Amino acid sequence: MADQLYLWPEDQQGDRLTWSWSKDRRLKDCLRRYYLHHYVSRGGASAGAQPLTREAYLLKNLRNRHMWVGEVVHEMIELGLGALRRGEQASPAALVERGTRRMRAQYAESLQGVYRERPLHACGLMEHEYREEVPKEEWKRQRDRMERCVRAFFELELVAKLEGSPPWRWLALENLTSFDLDGATVLVKPDLAWRDHDDTVVLVDWKTGKARPDDEERQLAVYGLFARRSWVGGGGGLRGVVAHLDDGGVSETNLDDMALARAEASIRSSLATMRALHPEAAGPELRLDRFPVTADAGFCVHCAFKRLCDR
Repeated sequence: MADQLYLWPEDQQGDRLTWSWSKDRRLKDCLRRYYLHHYVSRGGASAGAQPLTREAYLLKNLRNRHMWVGEVVHEMIELGLGALRRGEQASPAALVERGTRRMRAQYAESLQGVYRERPLHACGLMEHEYREEVPKEEWKRQRDRMERCVRAFFELELVAKLEGSPPWRWLALENLTSFDLDGATVLVKPDLAWRDHDDTVVLVDWKTGKARPDDEERQLAVYGLFARRSWVGGGGGLRGVVAHLDDGGVSETNLDDMALARAEASIRSSLATMRALHPEAAGPELRLDRFPVTADAGFCVHCAFKRLCDR
């Protein structure tokens, strides 16, 4: 990057600090990526944005083909579960067909570069932005993976439990919500939450990528912190379920007080780091050298900000 300094816009000073699972992952993965995503890209949608800001904003909205499949799978599952919630039938075949049409339309959008004019409203794939050579067979494999994951979800035992469940048992379906912790807003978005027959609140997360047990348990525990504040009465239990759709594996975890305490301590530690890096602590001039590139060069292969990074 040619620019070694970024000035925090005056109209964005005094913003309340927010924490989310994805923001924490960026913080831990690479501070340079965190800097570009959360600071340099701010205001990039405005007509008068500086070229660097606009470019960072465009790049942060890209996804690679693996992330893209995950987004489409989540969208199709949400549609299917929405039908079940209304007491209707969910047709995996119809959802796969709809997902296929969605992917074809978004692929064409990305290939034509529509996202460069409409970053938030059009699909942009990293492979197209960086002109990577991806064989047609690989794109077909990703379409097939979408189908495999959607069908695998609706074969899960938990879906059979949800069919015919009264509406009051459904607590959340891809709902973005939040709670306060240490003066910050903690954003959470559980894939699904419902109240089981024994009054246990069940939090479900589904994945299309590789299993990461430690991360998954902590993510569910973060959701559990919200659930404890909002849905769990005295003596009520909390259980977490992770469904790995690409291989059909399902794991469960008991979200007890110890698990929630570890999650809360982890958020507090993360917030302390974010505050130390924030302009309100370090001053409005954000020096690039305070946000070094990760030591893991392999991570850079999947990073959308390659063009703006020294490495």
